[in-house]
Amino acid sequence: MAFSSVLVFLHTSTEKAAADQQRAGITADHIVSSDAGLAPGAVTKAARADGVTSAVGRLKTSVIVPQYSVGDRLLASASAQGITGSATDLAKVQDLSVETGALRLGKGDIAVDSALAHAARVKAGDRLDILLPDGTKASPKVAATYGRGLGLSQVTLPAAALKHHVTSSLTHEIWTKGGSADALSGLGTLHDRDGYTTAESMDAELNAWANTTMAAVLGGFAAVAAVNTLVMTVLDRRRELGTLRLIGSTRRQVMRMIRWEALIVAVAGIAIGSAIALATLVPMMNGLTGEAPYIPPLVYGSFVGAVLVLGLAATTIPARAALRSAA
Repeated sequence: MAFSSVLVFLHTSTEKAAADQQRAGITADHIVSSDAGLAPGAVTKAARADGVTSAVGRLKTSVIVPQYSVGDRLLASASAQGITGSATDLAKVQDLSVETGALRLGKGDIAVDSALAHAARVKAGDRLDILLPDGTKASPKVAATYGRGLGLSQVTLPAAALKHHVTSSLTHEIWTKGGSADALSGLGTLHDRDGYTTAESMDAELNAWANTTMAAVLGGFAAVAAVNTLVMTVLDRRRELGTLRLIGSTRRQVMRMIRWEALIVAVAGIAIGSAIALATLVPMMNGLTGEAPYIPPLVYGSFVGAVLVLGLAATTIPARAALRSAA
C-alpha cells in the first residue's frame, strides 16, 4: 500500500501541479510550434504579422544544475527554455510568477524556478554553476526566481546562450500576443492557449504509462511477498484450526474467525501504508511544488479494494484447504 501509493501519487501530484501552473502561466494568444524546429527568421515574421503585439521564440532543452540533498551535492537535469526576444515581451506571453529579483534576458543572466533555486542553494544576485546541453560549464547570474517552473520551464535564459551548445539551434515554438490564426498559420503548427495545454496534457498522459507500469511491477512484487506471508501463516495454523473443530466449532464459525482476522490485518495494512505514504509524499511535494499531494479518490479506492481482496483471498483459501486436511 505504501510502496504503490508513493510511486503513483507522486506522479499524479506533480502532474496536477504542472498542469495548474501551465494553465495559469500561459498568457499568449497563439503558439506556433514545430518538433523539427521553425525556419530561421520565423520569430521576426511572427512579430511583423498583422495584430501581433509581442512575439517570443522558445528553444526547449535541458541543462544540468547542482542540487543539494541531505548535505550531498548532486547533479540533476532541469528543463530549460532559451528565449528569443525581450523580457518585456516574455512577460506578456508567460506569467512566470516572479518571486524575487527582476526578470532579465541580458547576456549572462538566468532566471530559475524558486524550488530549483532552493535546492541549488542560490538566490537572486548569486552565480549559478550549470552545465549546458553539450557539457560546457557556465556561471550565469540569477536575475530572478519564479514560481511556475514546473508548468513552464525550470530555467529561463537567452536563446543566444544556448544556440551554440545544442544539436539544433532552431526555435521550437513562438508565443505571440495578439494576431490572428490566418496571419500565423503559415509558420508552423498553430495552437491557441487551450489547444496547447490539451496537447501538453496528452503528452504527459503518454509519459505516465512508464510510471504506472513501474508501479504495477514493483507493487506486484510487494503484493506477492505479502500474499506468500499470509498463506504460510495460515497453513502453519493447521493444528490450531483442527483443535477448534475438535472442541465443537463449526466450519462456518472457524471461517468467520479467519475472515475477521484477515479484515483486521488488511485494514491495519491500509491505514499504516497510507500513513507511511503521506509521511513521504507531504514533504516531497512541499519541496517540489509547495502544495499538498493530489490523491485521486478512484485510484486510492482501487488500492484499498485490491488490498482487501488480496488479504481475504490469501487467508480464506488456504484456511479452507487446512480445514479439509484437518477433517
